[in-house]
Amino acid sequence: MQRSAAQYSILVLLLGVFLMREAASPPMSIIDSVFVDWVAGNTARRTAPAPLTLIEINDSSTEKKHAWPWSPLDFGLFLQAVLPFNPGVIAIEPVLDWKPDPKLSFEAQQKQQQYEKILRDFILRSPKTLLGAQLGYPEDPDVIPPLQEVPQLRKITGDVSQILEFTAVEHQAKEDYRLSSTIGFTNLPPLEGVVRTVPMMLRYRGQIVPSFVLQAVMLWNKLTPDDIAVKLGSQITLGDKVSIPIDARGAMRVDFKSPITRYGFDELLLAVEQAQHGQTSVFSTDLLRDRLVLLARTDSKSQTLDLPTGRAGSPGELFAAAIATIQGNNFIRRVSIAFDMLVIAVMMAAAYFSEKVTRRRACSIFLLSIIFYFFFSLTIFSRYRVWLPSLLPLGLWAFVLLLRLITPSREPAVS
Repeated sequence: MQRSAAQYSILVLLLGVFLMREAASPPMSIIDSVFVDWVAGNTARRTAPAPLTLIEINDSSTEKKHAWPWSPLDFGLFLQAVLPFNPGVIAIEPVLDWKPDPKLSFEAQQKQQQYEKILRDFILRSPKTLLGAQLGYPEDPDVIPPLQEVPQLRKITGDVSQILEFTAVEHQAKEDYRLSSTIGFTNLPPLEGVVRTVPMMLRYRGQIVPSFVLQAVMLWNKLTPDDIAVKLGSQITLGDKVSIPIDARGAMRVDFKSPITRYGFDELLLAVEQAQHGQTSVFSTDLLRDRLVLLARTDSKSQTLDLPTGRAGSPGELFAAAIATIQGNNFIRRVSIAFDMLVIAVMMAAAYFSEKVTRRRACSIFLLSIIFYFFFSLTIFSRYRVWLPSLLPLGLWAFVLLLRLITPSREPAVS
């Protein structure tokens, strides 16, 4: 007995509701994520460069004279180079903390203490400095470490239980440096495949604290934690400056094609030296003035993340791309749920009239529709930075095609 066309439409409706629900969470959500990666990677966009300059601690900056881990002298050289050009904000991703090394001679220890003092003086001269820190867990879970004072977000709406939580400040800059700067936490969730998002907030002993990226943007926009309003699963509102779309975990999707100005640390030192001597610089030092200057590791040992661009990257590169996304307002947003309802309605109509189309024509329409949808997705993303779902339309279209292939053609009635 043949099912009626109306029954086919009802089946499509039920499947559509099911796919909408499943597409919002793993493992099915990976299908839409991969599709967005493809769309974002194959879309030509005209985007103004963000007011951000990434100074890379790359492989050439971690060898010989500046071997990693860096000493206070190396970080001091960085600040000495950029401060004369009046950057708006200076952000340093690596944690400025050094443990006493008993292997060093007395003279070497004295020199390190002098370098630490010089570094502190440079930090004091910087109008806005952001220093990286890391949250963690105590070595002995039965011993609760003292609660430390950290920047705290208070205007939170939604379920905070999905935000990554820690119980200790594991690694942070020395107190002398923290007193004249702001800290931002560089923690990332456990690595599971391709990294597409960056956390904008974390939990520390029940407190919601801004991440390194959010704190950098707050400094850039001259905002305090009290100016920030968070609606989990929707957005972070930074005063009247900008609204950042976030998921239920407080993470933002990063646009890795946001233009970033980036130079190696050695290039920075050379450019400053050339500028001081009136020579043609390897890059314009105006790229430091009134900008957010981020010092971050990009050397091969730090490239532990699988980026959707198809290569490995470092947390510092992820933070730089995230900051550039916010500064350039290049947010990748999902299309409204109304589009999903429209897709379901169209597929219900296609199922209802499918018996009137031959199997061969149905296959042709399916292939042409897929091609059209891909090009339409690219166009919409290029113009509006809005991504269209893939699981829902492709799943429903395939289901309608399957129904047509297994359903006998309706024979014309005999008079």
